[in-house]
Amino acid sequence: MRLVWRSIGGIEEGTLGGSVRLLEAACATALHYADLVHGALADQGYYESHAQNKTTEEICTIVNNLEYVRRSLSEYDDDHILNDENSRQLVRGALGTLECRSVRAAVPLAVRARPPLRKAVFHLAWSPDSLPTQQAITPLLEFLDQHLSSLNTWLLPRAFTRALAACWNAVLKEVSSQADSGGAEKPRVYHHRLKEALDLLAEFFHAEGKGLPMTDVHNTEWKRLEQRMQYHQAPTEELLELWLEDRLADQARTPLPSPYGSILIRVYFNHDSLCVEILSARDVIPLDPNGLSDPFVVLELLPKRLFPKTHEQSTNVQKKTLNPVWDECFEFAVSLEACRSPQATLALSVWDRDVLTADDFAGEAFVPISRVPGVNSHAPPDPLRPIELPLMQLHDRGHPILQILESRNTDKMAIEFVKKQKLRFAE
Repeated sequence: MRLVWRSIGGIEEGTLGGSVRLLEAACATALHYADLVHGALADQGYYESHAQNKTTEEICTIVNNLEYVRRSLSEYDDDHILNDENSRQLVRGALGTLECRSVRAAVPLAVRARPPLRKAVFHLAWSPDSLPTQQAITPLLEFLDQHLSSLNTWLLPRAFTRALAACWNAVLKEVSSQADSGGAEKPRVYHHRLKEALDLLAEFFHAEGKGLPMTDVHNTEWKRLEQRMQYHQAPTEELLELWLEDRLADQARTPLPSPYGSILIRVYFNHDSLCVEILSARDVIPLDPNGLSDPFVVLELLPKRLFPKTHEQSTNVQKKTLNPVWDECFEFAVSLEACRSPQATLALSVWDRDVLTADDFAGEAFVPISRVPGVNSHAPPDPLRPIELPLMQLHDRGHPILQILESRNTDKMAIEFVKKQKLRFAE
């Protein structure tokens, strides 16, 4: 294969056809070698057993051999050599495949580090409250330093960078698992400590620019974990408001017509009351055996800290229709100051009335109260203009806020909220 690459380098100008054929042969040879290695490893159960029958040094040798092939071929990923687009695509396609093979072959290096990582992260999380995070994390950092130093000795630079990234992802998974673990009541500083440790670990893997680039450290998994850490540390009331904010964002992204129909309303502030007119809905989903529904609307002002004295109100039931007309008006005695809060929200939920069983959820919509006429001086001057809102249902059962609230099994507010939301998922 090295002879093939030397031949490509020696091709003179004007022999483009021969150069392309040699390049094709080089790429085919490199991929054939990678396939042979991959096939042999698969036959040995290397991937399924995470290379338990091989030493770390043996794994590094396999990874390095693949890297030598990739590195040799990468010399021709140069615009001065490859002045033909087809040739560039050929080489870059082969390099991409070799990269994937190398990454997969290196997976056991991270997997075999998981048990000691898990143990070290557990002891970090459950250290006494009096022990500073910088001290509690010492055993974890010492293990990582020893493990990565060995890999740095055995692996080629690019292969080591891949292993470093894989190890970082393994650390993130272990910290995430520990943060989300249920069971015994956690110490007061549990999630705060894990958040501090996450920041220290990010600096460790960045290593003042000598390790992973900060863009790779702050990857998708890190951002997801950081958000979950913030949620874990937040009180339940704050999480409920974040959930409401998220639902408003979902509504802003939901176009009309919605698959769950829409609702037509008027909302405005008049004197000391928030006035809500529920006019009609269209294309409500059928929830009864006859292909129709018996819809009604429940109105609620949220969050409760802003509107502690208000209660849910509801419309009359409209029988056997998917396009109900209510034309009903409701008033909520609330202060203008509360309505001007950015969190102030009118929540509307449409239900199908059932006599013998629980009512079925049809969809929900939300109105940011701070934007309605009478509250917002920049709102449209005509308060009688109706607004049409798309009805929505929930789809993400793995939503982090819902998962974290569900884990708070001694918190009555969290339990009630999760129970209420579970009724709102699309079938």
